[in-house]
Amino acid sequence: MYLARLMGYDYCIQYRYGNTNLVADALSRRSEKTEGTMLLLSVPCLAFLEEPKKQLTQEATFIEFRQNIRAHPETFHGYSVSNRLILHGNCIWLPQGIPFIQTLLTECRSTLTGGHMGVPKILARLTKNLYWPGLRKDVKQFVATCVNCQQTKYETKKVVGLLCPLPVSCRPWEDLSLDFTTGLPPFHGNTTILVVVDQFSKGVHLGMLLTQHSTYSAVILFMDIAGKLHGMPRSLVSDRDPLFISNFWQNLF
Repeated sequence: MYLARLMGYDYCIQYRYGNTNLVADALSRRSEKTEGTMLLLSVPCLAFLEEPKKQLTQEATFIEFRQNIRAHPETFHGYSVSNRLILHGNCIWLPQGIPFIQTLLTECRSTLTGGHMGVPKILARLTKNLYWPGLRKDVKQFVATCVNCQQTKYETKKVVGLLCPLPVSCRPWEDLSLDFTTGLPPFHGNTTILVVVDQFSKGVHLGMLLTQHSTYSAVILFMDIAGKLHGMPRSLVSDRDPLFISNFWQNLF
């Protein structure tokens, strides 16, 4: 079948040595046949739970609280007992003051994987799986007594959430993105390019701007290269700050 297709072309076959064939694609490679297959199954081993279980068997507060939850589950809303542990929602509940709490704080802060990341990130780590009364206070006090944490300049911004992808556009030249390419060699005093991209068709309009351009001049250029051809956009996305987008919309209207 392939020979019949190739007979209609004028071609020649040239052999290339292996050291010169640097960009061989996947189709030109022969699949390697393996004689046998090894299948592995990995199961998480939560060995660290054995230590708190031993400590909790000697805590009168924990034992009494667990008995009350089993006797009156409707009274303790959000609490449950599973595998000899008390769960607060999906987190393991620990009584305040047990030695295992100091082990957890040291593990989340002073180890190689901890990294002295500050109060917000340590709290985010602990609250995923653990809870005890006064957790935030203990973390703040623990970080305040650490010299390395005081010397480490960690980010003080809020913990970022999940990514929010932009909605998919359904029509051309309604949802646009604005970008500026700066630092170019001057041409008649222009060193900046305004890039207008349509999110639906990926069409692009380019325009030149002066070095010291304003939002109003960017709007005038936008109308000259895109607005007069496609009309008023429905949405604009830019990597500039919200103040620029706000001024751009005001000047555009």
